[in-house]
Amino acid sequence: MKRLILLIICLLIFRPQLRAQATEPNHNVIQLALLLDVSGSMSGLIDQAKSELWTIANEVAKAKKNGFNTRLEIALYEYGRTSNPASNGYIVKLLDYTSDLDTVSKILFSLSINGGDEYCGWVIKNALEELQWRDNDSIYRVIFIAGNEPFNQGSVDYKASLSNASAKGITVNTIHCGDSMTGVLGFWQDGAVKGNGKYFFINHNSTAYDVSTPYDSLIDVYNDSLNTTYWAYGSGGGAYKSNQLEQDNNAAKMSKSIKAKRAISKTQSVYSNAKWDAVDAARSDTAWVRTTKDEDLPEQLKGKSLPEKKIILEYNSKKRLVYSTKIAGLNVQRETYIRSVRTAGVKERSLGMALVEAIHLQASKKGFVFE
Repeated sequence: MKRLILLIICLLIFRPQLRAQATEPNHNVIQLALLLDVSGSMSGLIDQAKSELWTIANEVAKAKKNGFNTRLEIALYEYGRTSNPASNGYIVKLLDYTSDLDTVSKILFSLSINGGDEYCGWVIKNALEELQWRDNDSIYRVIFIAGNEPFNQGSVDYKASLSNASAKGITVNTIHCGDSMTGVLGFWQDGAVKGNGKYFFINHNSTAYDVSTPYDSLIDVYNDSLNTTYWAYGSGGGAYKSNQLEQDNNAAKMSKSIKAKRAISKTQSVYSNAKWDAVDAARSDTAWVRTTKDEDLPEQLKGKSLPEKKIILEYNSKKRLVYSTKIAGLNVQRETYIRSVRTAGVKERSLGMALVEAIHLQASKKGFVFE
């Protein structure tokens, strides 16, 4: 009883409520398929994908539709790797649509390059046929394909693939890794036109624009505190928790700024781990703590009565809110600092910049508003 009373007192101290950031599941979804050329010259492209994942996630987190938050689902393909089966065009589906951004990060950091033939029409065809596309024209469904070889290579006609995408209401944007004219002559621009998308050209070997700020280190401190509020449950929960920490480390290896961006993403609605984290599970299902077997619960909840479980879990939720709010406040200062030091002139467009530009333009036509 004393323990229960103490927990109630703690709850009163942390009075702000941590509410689920409501997402309207049927309409407020962005499905983004990223098709990456992993042939021998594409190491810079892969580095940009790794470093800019959290920039993209944070931009999508700003989007709302009809007052509801947005759910981001990402799928990944690689193409152009010699060691992949020739019978499938040297193409592999790495990840079907998921909102598990830690797993997306893990896959990106596992990529390596290997020379081969790059068949754009074929990989687009596979993505259209193999991925779990939502059958809903009101959501934003989009393919981004990035590479550098001519767009018309291979036995699958890219025009047929893009016609199929258009019929399904799926937008295809093309990103040529090289100069504009080479991309135009190599049919990358034509691919975007026929895909009802936008044509980009990028310097894939340049380092993505990144600014370190005086706030990154403190954000990192609060990120460590935030991690303590993630309580793994179920037989596979521990592996997901370990991966969360691994992706923190991967982001840190890129730069302090990128790790700060990842921490900011972890405070957003696009970052949800209901399949392994107790707080997110309870947010998505109010009956979760009552219906989950005691042996499947995190250690912090095992052996407790149902009222105790609810109080302990709510207390942990409030702690997460406190740390998330601290990070969000520091992010406001961080963005102000970045605007103040941003160098004048035209910056080279990166993979992430191309994605953000297209998402803003095209998702807006689907009713998404970026705040």
